[in-house]
Amino acid sequence: MVGLLVFALPALAQSDEIVIEVDGINRGVEGHIIRVASVDVDPAMAGWMCTATAQTLNDASENPGNDFILTSGSSSTEILDWEAEAGGVTTSTGTLVLGESITVDLRIGSNRVSSGGVMITLTCSPPPAPVTTTTIAAETTTTTLVDTTTTIPAAPAPPTTAGVTLTTEPAPVGGVAAGGGSMAARDKAGALAVLATGTAALLLGGALAAQTMFRRRD
Repeated sequence: MVGLLVFALPALAQSDEIVIEVDGINRGVEGHIIRVASVDVDPAMAGWMCTATAQTLNDASENPGNDFILTSGSSSTEILDWEAEAGGVTTSTGTLVLGESITVDLRIGSNRVSSGGVMITLTCSPPPAPVTTTTIAAETTTTTLVDTTTTIPAAPAPPTTAGVTLTTEPAPVGGVAAGGGSMAARDKAGALAVLATGTAALLLGGALAAQTMFRRRD
């Protein structure tokens, strides 16, 4: 028969410690697990984080390999080999997050006995305040590009000559003189003047020659 005396603070008020005392002798084969304590947790402490220590109060008892398993909600931690040394203090392997209640299970060691006389103390603190992260969206600048098309008007079409007869006068030979009339006309006039002068000279020469001949005959 298992003798068990538990002193605890069920439904604790706002406090940073929960104390559970376990007394009595428990026997079993090595590895056997026995429920030795169960306490309620103040709802205001739900979510608090606790570390646990076990201090043996039975100075005459040394039973190596005895472990405590503490469970609250989905969280659990262990106090290993807490009875290996009389009067010793052993700390839990991890942190226990509080739920609605706490259970304490004893895992029997190689001596197949636990003499009890131990005080379990849970030191708890509220979880850290959540960190609020503010994300500032970067300002977006939108640039709209306007597609500007410049239309260059087409060159006017040349006038049509359909139905129109164009007469082209041939250019006068020799160009146009500065004083008026064509250069060809002026050249022709000059040639006629030279011809007339030459003819007159011939006629004059012929007359003089005839006159000389008549004088010789006389």
